[in-house]
Amino acid sequence: MKKLLFIVAIFTLFSCSNDDEQERLMYDITYSVTALNGTTINKIEYLNNQGNLIELTNITSPWSINLTVRAGLGLQATAYGDIPYQGSLSITAIWKPEGGSTETETVTLPNDTPNSLINNGLVEISGRTLPD
Repeated sequence: MKKLLFIVAIFTLFSCSNDDEQERLMYDITYSVTALNGTTINKIEYLNNQGNLIELTNITSPWSINLTVRAGLGLQATAYGDIPYQGSLSITAIWKPEGGSTETETVTLPNDTPNSLINNGLVEISGRTLPD
């Protein structure tokens, strides 16, 4: 009888921990990058739905990706580009938890200096952990 109770207790413990992991809050995330007036995108980096850093090159504007990410992972994206005078490079993140409110962050780097080029300019959605 004691052996049976021990087995039931162990099974209950493992099934509860698996249920907790499966019931984590999920977020819908969209990252987008836009290059205007002759700006070229050199590289984009973002955290994917596994928490891995993905690096892309040879990107055309506009670029975007939609992900579903579980709470506890990160929200982070970066774009690099060459920005001529009157050009700009922008990055946006839009995220929404299940049943929650949408949040948005946009970072833009314009070049307002005549006869200049910003080489490999950086725009970034700084890293943060998605809360439960």
